[in-house]
Amino acid sequence: MQNSMVESDRTGSKVLVEMIRATASAVEANRDTINALNVFPVPDGDTGTNMMLTLRSVVDDIGDDSSGTIGDIAKKMARAALLGARGNSGLILAQFFKGLSESLGTSDGEPLLRGTSFARSLRIAATNSYKAIPNPVEGTMLTVYRECADVAEASAAQNGSFENVLAAVAASSLETVRRTPQLLPVLAEAEVVDSGGFGFAVMLDGALRSLHGNEPAGRVVEVPMPGGTKFSGTVKADFVDASEEIDWGYCTVFAIQSESIDLDKLRAHMDQLGRSPIVDGTDGIAKVHVHMEDPGKALSAGLGYGQISNIEIVNMDEQTAGWAAARRNSAGRRRVPTLAAPKIAVVAVAAGDGLTDLIISAGLGATSVVEGGDTMNPSVADLLAAVNAAPSNKVILLPNNKNVVAAAQQVPDLTGKDVRVVPTRSVQTGVAALLAFSMDLSLDENAEAMNDVAGEVGEGRVCRASRDVTIYGREIKAGMAFATFDDVIVTVGRDPLFVLVKLIEECSDGAEIVTVYTGESLSPEQVKTTTETLEDKFADIEIEVVHGGQPHYDYLIAVE
Repeated sequence: MQNSMVESDRTGSKVLVEMIRATASAVEANRDTINALNVFPVPDGDTGTNMMLTLRSVVDDIGDDSSGTIGDIAKKMARAALLGARGNSGLILAQFFKGLSESLGTSDGEPLLRGTSFARSLRIAATNSYKAIPNPVEGTMLTVYRECADVAEASAAQNGSFENVLAAVAASSLETVRRTPQLLPVLAEAEVVDSGGFGFAVMLDGALRSLHGNEPAGRVVEVPMPGGTKFSGTVKADFVDASEEIDWGYCTVFAIQSESIDLDKLRAHMDQLGRSPIVDGTDGIAKVHVHMEDPGKALSAGLGYGQISNIEIVNMDEQTAGWAAARRNSAGRRRVPTLAAPKIAVVAVAAGDGLTDLIISAGLGATSVVEGGDTMNPSVADLLAAVNAAPSNKVILLPNNKNVVAAAQQVPDLTGKDVRVVPTRSVQTGVAALLAFSMDLSLDENAEAMNDVAGEVGEGRVCRASRDVTIYGREIKAGMAFATFDDVIVTVGRDPLFVLVKLIEECSDGAEIVTVYTGESLSPEQVKTTTETLEDKFADIEIEVVHGGQPHYDYLIAVE
């Protein structure tokens, strides 16, 4: 009886929920690396993000409730994963949860995670994944699923304990990922391994660490490259250049609800309409992923099968351009070695590929980034998950947005880690504060130094009004550009560059340096014009123009 109780404690509902939380933390900790590896089927740098968001939808849906049977919880996870699946990788990841649901929801009501049930879940995930894709390709996440299922079944036959099977699968997954370039030529051409497969291996690592009680559950995992080489953090330059020459179209994802959906018919239909289709469903819900030039055709076709919802359409050409720019920046910058176990970790909020790269670099390799900002404020749970996933028990948290400060200040009381919140009100002040970060200082000394620097930075923004608005008492017509400095409107005009110049003229008295972060809406030609104009206008001030890639704002400005 006592042994049964111990096994139940380690393999019951509560442990399943804890392990899935750990997988989310693990992907969060490795998201940027997974994104950097992403070259197939489209080099758009979003696999890590899509896997993270899919896992987050599962974690958010389950909450803290582990009181149900393990079968009921697994079924709830599978539904949440399917509805919340993002992109190609998210829908393939949903197959893993579907496998858990089917293996743990058997008629005998098996109450525990066992090696045999886990092996069965992986086999179901592999079978369903190959079925969900009309033209499955080896060297991808599908291969990792299949070979993990092979290892799990062999391990379960020798020793049926869940812990032994999970450990064997976690180790073998990395070896399968290492071989993916041998199976998929495009990976070898880009000199990377499969991003989705690596993401799943990271999940298994997090689950195993959670089962063993290791902290943090989500750690940085070294990419298993062929031949014992090290992943450089970027892909082969020729591959990056060639990727931008291809028209990728739109990634279109949506759900269909109907009492009866013929998945095979729907899958064949989407295969006729577009590229890289993935279709799967359960309990009257189907989820569709397809790449095509006209996403309206897929949505119209979907209406013929039922009511559509959860629509997401992403321009892959823009994503690929952003991914390529990030890879070039990464290749051209002196890489800072990642610290395996930094004394202090930094968690910062930011949006934009350039700002994300800059923050990671300025944080001496100890920094992780939570995606967020204006219109997309991360929750307390998002920040807590990132702090818990950080590779140190001492963490500095930079909210980098005035609307995120309050949420950030809740985190120290919710974690067992030693956390200091530096209440940065903008990403510009956060970057400046990071420049004061030093591994030679204590946690408190770093927090004090970063607070001092952040308080000395004036912050400006330039954006365009999407409609007629009244901001800070001033009426601004749709399409007009306007500049704010420390939350006060400085000037309004038709041209964002003109507005930027006026802002610097009025707000840079006594400044030693002005840093301008260019937004995702600016073309390379506009960035070049901006740089030349500012250098000509402000010869007596040190001006730095830096790629930020941030949404919503043409320019973000830091005056120091």
